[in-house]
Amino acid sequence: MIEALRPAGLRLALRPVGGFGAWIGLVVIVGGFGLAWLLRETITPFGPAEVHLDRAYLPIGAAGSPLGTDAFGRDLLTRLLAGVPVSITAGVIPATVGMAIGMGIGLVSGMVGGMADRAIMSVMDVALAFPFILLAILFVAILGPSLQNAMIAVTIAILPRNARIIRAETLSLRERDYITAARLGGASGLAILVRHLLPNVAPTALVVGSTEIGHMIASTSGLSFLGLGVQPPDVDWGTLIAEGSRYVTTAPHLALLPSLVVAMVSLIFVLVGDDLRHRLARL
Repeated sequence: MIEALRPAGLRLALRPVGGFGAWIGLVVIVGGFGLAWLLRETITPFGPAEVHLDRAYLPIGAAGSPLGTDAFGRDLLTRLLAGVPVSITAGVIPATVGMAIGMGIGLVSGMVGGMADRAIMSVMDVALAFPFILLAILFVAILGPSLQNAMIAVTIAILPRNARIIRAETLSLRERDYITAARLGGASGLAILVRHLLPNVAPTALVVGSTEIGHMIASTSGLSFLGLGVQPPDVDWGTLIAEGSRYVTTAPHLALLPSLVVAMVSLIFVLVGDDLRHRLARL
């Protein structure tokens, strides 16, 4: 509503700035976390699993532990950095694989049509009837709790939505004149799918997949929070939130700081995906 109230000229002026800011945020925040992880041994002398009971419950700003320590004296900064590759990988891989498989399902379903299309979409509709997180929890319960299984679970849970999006795009594209011309020219269904449909749905898949990275980071962190993702002694941001929630009344920063990191990184990927959508729409 606020966006609608802005003058058109102001919206056009702010959009490139906001989009540029999203990419700057991606480089600064996500790149900063990645660089800090690479330099973690010079930033902090502690290991993520090192226990120092004499340093338990140090507050933010304590000497040697700028973000404080938990009940076992483990350095929170060290543990946050240890979760960087795990949490970001757990977002990028499911989003990429989920979109790739969903794109394949949507393309085939939309291209073939008929009974095959109805059968495939019926399965997708049944899956869509379940809330995303409940479907992910179901698959983790079947496969067993671990980071790998959590990534598989969220990938499967996101497939129906991705397949639906790509199918809708395929149904629109297959009625275009150039597809009709390709059919009249004797092109096979596979050739039409690979040469004409796939390149034209790829931008949509790229936008949706990039937006879903943030969603997947938050989802896998949520599964870890529930004890269904990363298992001790390994650590990711979700396990840090779960551990910190036990001490929310005495040391709230133990849960608050990892929660802010998850929210910030997830939001950055969503903003980048949204800006990518605007840019591709102008092409």
